[in-house]
Amino acid sequence: MLPQTLFVFATALSSVTAGPVRRRCGGTPVISSSSPESSTTASATGSVSASASASPSATAGPAAGPTLPSTGSGTQLPGPSGQLQHIVVGHGIQNYTCAKADSTASSATGALAVLYDITALAPGSGSGSSPAQTMSEDAWSSLTDNVLRKTDLPLNIVGNALTKYAADASGSDADLTMDGLSAPLKAIGHHFFDAAGVPTFDLFGTGERLVAKKLNDTAAPAGADKGILDTGAVAWLRLGDNGSGASKGLSQVYRVYTSGGASIACSEANTTISVPYTAQYWFYA
Repeated sequence: MLPQTLFVFATALSSVTAGPVRRRCGGTPVISSSSPESSTTASATGSVSASASASPSATAGPAAGPTLPSTGSGTQLPGPSGQLQHIVVGHGIQNYTCAKADSTASSATGALAVLYDITALAPGSGSGSSPAQTMSEDAWSSLTDNVLRKTDLPLNIVGNALTKYAADASGSDADLTMDGLSAPLKAIGHHFFDAAGVPTFDLFGTGERLVAKKLNDTAAPAGADKGILDTGAVAWLRLGDNGSGASKGLSQVYRVYTSGGASIACSEANTTISVPYTAQYWFYA
């Protein structure tokens, strides 16, 4: 595990992809799921969008009930289509390049995160063995904040982190233990960008995989946790299958409840900066 004292790493641009490539391993409006291709605007008090609608199966996620959150105001992500399969919390890093010193890194070059299953904890999921296993709405919406600030970053530094950026997720498949939870959160996958810069979600715990492209984004709520480096929360996203034929069992994913991860000021040119972040990812088939 990476100590929480090591958060930002600089590197030559030639090793930008080293991390992802080295991976071894209350009343609320509802966003309709019948028109996933158009954006929706929520009121200032709106907080929830569409829920899963299909019947449960032995391998599926929650039967019905968990609802995809909204940012509460402004233009929202389009509602999902298909059946909700999994909800996970991802803990890792967002990578940025610095074109010049004394500027803000503006080019996102990837991410690397370990994914932990939290489906059974979702309010209204009904997928836990008892109702006591689900979280309150407040605890659920602050889960990413707590994972970011109260647990170690589950990545390894490869080589000399002072002069060369390289991180991987090898050996990071251990479940996550947190105070206040009756059982550890099971590690079920990795999120990384491949050698071509394609966002990939490898759920080794289920055999599913999503090779994705970004479809939509919207700014995180103004009150979102700005992260350990106080740079701000990364945007909420909707990503879909990129059509390459490499996905298996999944068609889209939403990144919501983001904490940290926004870019930081560059101290020198031609470097990569990595910023810790957490987020919930909602997977649909």
